[in-house]
Amino acid sequence: MATPLTSMQTAQSQRLDHHTLVDAAIRCYSNASKRNEPELLAKAYQLAYQAWQSNGEYIPGINLLARIATHRGDISDAQHWVDLGLNLNPESTGLLYSGGHIALTRNNLDLAEEYFQSASRISRVSTKAPIFLAHVKLLKGEYVEAFQHYRELAKTHADDPQVRNKLLEAASHIIADFYSQELEEEILRWFDFDDVDYNDLRSLTGSLLKHKLKLSESGCPIEPAVIAQDPLLLKAMSHFYFCDPIFERLLLTLRQSILLSSSRKLSIDSEYLPLVIATAHQIELNESVWYISQQEQSLVDQLVSLAEKILTLDTVKSEDISGILLLIMMYQPLKQQRIYQRLVDLNIAWPDTLTGLMSVAIHQVEEMRIIGERLPSLGTSDNQTSKKVQSQYEEHPYPRWTSLGYNHSADYYASLQALFPNQLNDLKPTHGRINALVAGCGTGRHALRLARYFDRMQVTAMDLSVTSLSYAQWQAQRYQLDINFIQGDILLSERLEQTFDVIESSGVLHHMKDPALGLEALVKQLNPGGVMKLALYSRQARTLVSELRHELQGNIPETDTDIRCARETLLQQNSDNWGAIFQSSDFYSISACRDLLFHTQEHVFDLQQVRRLIENAGLEWVGIVPPAGARQLAADVLKLEPAYLTLNDWHTLEQIEPALFAGMYQFYVRKPAGHIH
Repeated sequence: MATPLTSMQTAQSQRLDHHTLVDAAIRCYSNASKRNEPELLAKAYQLAYQAWQSNGEYIPGINLLARIATHRGDISDAQHWVDLGLNLNPESTGLLYSGGHIALTRNNLDLAEEYFQSASRISRVSTKAPIFLAHVKLLKGEYVEAFQHYRELAKTHADDPQVRNKLLEAASHIIADFYSQELEEEILRWFDFDDVDYNDLRSLTGSLLKHKLKLSESGCPIEPAVIAQDPLLLKAMSHFYFCDPIFERLLLTLRQSILLSSSRKLSIDSEYLPLVIATAHQIELNESVWYISQQEQSLVDQLVSLAEKILTLDTVKSEDISGILLLIMMYQPLKQQRIYQRLVDLNIAWPDTLTGLMSVAIHQVEEMRIIGERLPSLGTSDNQTSKKVQSQYEEHPYPRWTSLGYNHSADYYASLQALFPNQLNDLKPTHGRINALVAGCGTGRHALRLARYFDRMQVTAMDLSVTSLSYAQWQAQRYQLDINFIQGDILLSERLEQTFDVIESSGVLHHMKDPALGLEALVKQLNPGGVMKLALYSRQARTLVSELRHELQGNIPETDTDIRCARETLLQQNSDNWGAIFQSSDFYSISACRDLLFHTQEHVFDLQQVRRLIENAGLEWVGIVPPAGARQLAADVLKLEPAYLTLNDWHTLEQIEPALFAGMYQFYVRKPAGHIH
């Protein structure tokens, strides 16, 4: 009897031993992830390996080894553990889930889909496999399937930020073929999501509304009073600006009708009040980009004069002034009116229906003004082109954004290695801070995304425009991100008295008088061996814009009034000429339209010019970030993955698809390790 008892005790001791080791490894791994300490990660792996030696068939321990190896960037080792575990238990959802993430790291989307699909088939609740199955569908460009997956997930996982953001991202690729009340109800719920990019709902919501309102180029048969009460239209107007000439024409007509009738009575009919408020939101969002006739402008000016008189009263209340202000705000933001400062000083208590609108129109503007007064500066540049560009962005900061979107936290270098597996094999710093400079950060979205979604990033962000930087700093405070914002010209970047491991400058150099001088200034601030991301206009992708600028013969619109008139002229012309421009969302707000079509300074490039620019700067070429559709095009034409394409290969693809780089050439370069200034 003694022998079996001893064997039982020994077996129990071994079980406890490997359980204890795995628990210790999990704690160590968790701490390593939080603190970003490679030593702790190595210790976690050692403990998990000891557990495997104690019990080579314990699946949770094997899966932990795979997870830690993935985190360490040892993908081959991670795959070894997944394969070993699945040989023992082919239906382990945890191992299948880990295998899916390893495949994602290797950019093998088909294999990732197989893993996540298998895990989801076994259990839809034991892991996040269903969420990542939808994610892979989205990455593969299978938008309809991805959208349907996310729609279902949103019903049970509406609190998951990944589901919320990726649902809207999938929706951005979907156009409704018919009206569906069920879909409308879902979209209305999605508008209540926090911290998502509502612009992603633009095409789906717009197409659904067109079917619902029977809206077409010939007009709208629905009565204005009915349109004014439509819940989906009202919700949409307060969350994103419409990017469609048909909606613009409808809303222009309704706005004019409401102004004419309301200004005569100095009151707004209650049935139209929700639409008036929604239109005021729309004008805040698009910065008053719609055309204003002389008659309408005259009426608005009279309303401003009347409001000015009312606001001289010390006892003025919201009900005394809100109706007049709303009519004004249907046309222009309050910050552009001479009554703005008086409204700030009075600090009127607004009713609940106007609180959100007035917060954006008054309080946020003031917060950003105060922020701007405190920003550090590199000093004044004497470059005249820099001064002109600065003036443009002070008046029209770009882009206006409301959400950072969603990404998983990742290591910057590991992400680059996954994107360019052959070029950056030696880029393996495992710990310590990564100092990054965003040169020409604009309103800060990209700088904030770097700080939020990449580990170890210490971000400095520089821009010419105080107004743009104020918006960026305001958003950084909202997201509780610590970024060093500095006003300054790239040509003065030596005054930063700091060098960087990473520099990103997207859509900036082509707005300088001499892009090569700008690049030279940045190269001086880049550490030897450091990487730089650049983005430049493609000559071919901007052919239509170049034709428009040529047609203007140097008379580039600068003021809001001029931009509105230029847009209206284009819209009144044959749409076949400028159809591609009308399809750009940038055409539908003042700052974006000026940046797109009427920039005070711009250069365009082809890939051979890009090559020369990089070579002359003494930089090494890494590769181009594949734009949408590039993967399939490269496979069809060249039978290659984008990571293996040369500059000549990309040139070949651009000749086949001229709009391939409509989002600019986005590419990485590297400073040679032995580079000396």
